[in-house]
Amino acid sequence: MSKTYTLSKSKYLNGLQCHKLLWMSYHAKEKFPAFDIQTQANFDQGHQVTKLACSLFPNGIEIKGADDFEGIVQETQKLISLKKPLFEPGFRFKNTYARADILSPNEDGSWDIYEVKSSTEVKDVYYPDVAFQKYCYEGAGLRIRKTFLTYINNQYVKNGDINPKEFFIHEDITEIINGMMGSVEKNIREMIDILNQSTCPDVKIGLQCDDPYECPLKIICWDFLPEESVFILNRIRKKKAFELLDKQILAIKDVTSDVQLTESQRIQWQCHNERKVHIDSAAIKSFLRQLQLPLYFLDFETVNPGIPFYNLTRPYQKIPFQFSLHILKSWDEEPEHHAFLADGKEDPRPELLSLLKSLVVGKGSIVSYNMSFELSVLRESIEAYSEYRNWFKDIESRFLDLIVPFRNFNYYDPKQMGRTSIKNVFPALTGGSYEGMEIAGGDIASIEFARITFSEGIKEEEKRKIRKGLEDYCKLDTQAMISVLKVLKRVAG
Repeated sequence: MSKTYTLSKSKYLNGLQCHKLLWMSYHAKEKFPAFDIQTQANFDQGHQVTKLACSLFPNGIEIKGADDFEGIVQETQKLISLKKPLFEPGFRFKNTYARADILSPNEDGSWDIYEVKSSTEVKDVYYPDVAFQKYCYEGAGLRIRKTFLTYINNQYVKNGDINPKEFFIHEDITEIINGMMGSVEKNIREMIDILNQSTCPDVKIGLQCDDPYECPLKIICWDFLPEESVFILNRIRKKKAFELLDKQILAIKDVTSDVQLTESQRIQWQCHNERKVHIDSAAIKSFLRQLQLPLYFLDFETVNPGIPFYNLTRPYQKIPFQFSLHILKSWDEEPEHHAFLADGKEDPRPELLSLLKSLVVGKGSIVSYNMSFELSVLRESIEAYSEYRNWFKDIESRFLDLIVPFRNFNYYDPKQMGRTSIKNVFPALTGGSYEGMEIAGGDIASIEFARITFSEGIKEEEKRKIRKGLEDYCKLDTQAMISVLKVLKRVAG
């Protein structure tokens, strides 16, 4: 006998992405990993953006609650007759349940859906999300007139309090959604049939594992792959990698001579098969000849909130709150270390730029890893603080990117596992490690800085601990560059 299942819009989207993901989300919930700090931060930011969007609808009523579906539905039915904007109202229809970000009433008795996204653009995945909602709401008795996507205007510049009318863009997607309605009920029936199966659908890994989002079950579904799988080949197209899997070619060592590889992939193939390091001494020497002492090793940490923290910033603009700078005057001396870490809620850029300008003087190469990041951060910062424009113009040409020898595969160690970031290159070349650190990644650094700076109720002891972790992490990034560069200097002779 078939069991009655209820689909929420998130489960419906799961079903569109992968039937195995859908089935597991009901029958094997324990297999799903807990949300990591980055995922939780994304959820929190989404809630903040939606709350701001609700301020555009005066006299709106929020329907609170999370898991009490029946209570939410009943409360919604009580409030519908008031003909006021409703935030998070819940509706049931057949096998569906959905809550709208914003339902806005019209004078003719119809309603408009406003789906709020913390994105700065409209993405295709948003359409089936809204179509599912409309199906549920209309089935529950509402008459939906129009559907809108409300998203962030990335050209908005904060100047004082956020102005929601300028911060958001409302895009009418009614015509697109109406064109999709015929497929929604068919998809739902198919998904209910899948949920009533006694065994999990057998779905091969494929492009759907990362489209439209990375699947939380990927760690389970992909665990049959060897550590040195074809997926770590440099810049391999996923479609080609899956074609190799269809031919039972799972590991790099299994790649046959008739498989067409790029030059960098061929280097990898040889290194992983022969367990050796590839060194192009001539190319490395050519890179090293560009260096001019003293060397300034520079790394930024940034915060990029969807709702800007500081004046003269745009949504998601990368704002530097920290830098580490090692200055190496000669190869035989110990490098000098200088650092900055913002303290307080004020815009950190004026103090950061002033200090950096006083330290980066005269001549000498400025070394960063993937320097386009540091350069873009500086360019955007001086848009707001133009007094540093001439200084930046003087130093811009002095930047040198340490990633180049690794991105070009002038040096490749199999321990890099196909990756060229400093987090992989540093351990492979030097035996160093980021493991065991309080903070060991740029995303976590950004989240933790924002948390201890802008959240209420953080104890001073915790703030000191996080600030120490931030300082240690950023310092290691520039120290790692020195260590890596010294290895290149040594192997190039």
